[in-house]
Amino acid sequence: MHVAQCLWQQKGPHWLLLPHPLGSIPPWIRRDVKPPNPSHHESSHSLPKGCPPGGSGKGLAWLAMGPLVPSANQMPEVSVGSTHLWLVLAMVLELYLDLLSQPCRAVYIFAKKNNIPFMMKPVEMLKGQHFTEEFNKVNILRKVPVLKDGDFILEESTAILLYLTRKYNTPSYWYPPDMKKRARVDEYLAWQISTIRAGTSKILWLKVVIPLFVGHQVSPEKLYEAMEELNLAIQKLEDKFLQDKPFLIGPEISLADLVAIVELMQPLGAGCDILEGRPKLQEWRKRVELTLGKDLFMEAHNRILNPQELKSIIIDPPLKAQMKPLLLKMLK
Repeated sequence: MHVAQCLWQQKGPHWLLLPHPLGSIPPWIRRDVKPPNPSHHESSHSLPKGCPPGGSGKGLAWLAMGPLVPSANQMPEVSVGSTHLWLVLAMVLELYLDLLSQPCRAVYIFAKKNNIPFMMKPVEMLKGQHFTEEFNKVNILRKVPVLKDGDFILEESTAILLYLTRKYNTPSYWYPPDMKKRARVDEYLAWQISTIRAGTSKILWLKVVIPLFVGHQVSPEKLYEAMEELNLAIQKLEDKFLQDKPFLIGPEISLADLVAIVELMQPLGAGCDILEGRPKLQEWRKRVELTLGKDLFMEAHNRILNPQELKSIIIDPPLKAQMKPLLLKMLK
């Protein structure tokens, strides 16, 4: 349960739920609701002691319908003019994300773009936060992204994206109902893991992350080899999937485009514009950004597009001690 502070204010025959200046509620909770009607309320047996009965609403477990009575163990009532502080208990989707991660950015952008209510749970992997006991209780695989929907926990970005499309009935173009179009989305999502994703991740690690762990730059030969592999994969992306279409699957954006664009942005964090000299993919990128929304796109990529900030990250010492020998061995 997520506890949030808010205000119920009567507006004619309706009550308006507003954020309280002393607290906050997710914007998706702000809506007109009918005045309390005890005959339509759920049982109050599950509510906090002293809290009036609640009614259910879209996306909510229940809403408290009465002012709280001040007590030693409860939040006091706060009056602002004719309004009062009320308590809202809502089931809120939790997303554990590190926006330096491509799959995490895909999940973040998708949820935001589709107005899916969620609580962001930042996990900074370079600081070792995925190795904490707290995170281990959420995901023993110690990876992000992770979705927590009540007692239901889901890992792996593709599974999370598909879960969100189904639960929140998002527009069909993301994952088309047409069997063949859907198969094309599946095809790209399966192909990109060992090609585009592997290649873009490798560039960032070689140019930025590994030097943070080992204390020196990677050889130019290693970087050249990685860039050659990635360029081959990008050429296949253009020839096989994009071709002459506006988007990877056809005339509309899909999950394939979303997953592809966040991957191709990853090398920019290492100062490598891998789309340079590829006008067809550059135009595709502009269309994807425009469709997703420029502000949202930049919000999700703010950290990865700041190489100086990346290079100044202080690596978690235990994580550094654990990873350094492995990385040095890999570089030989």
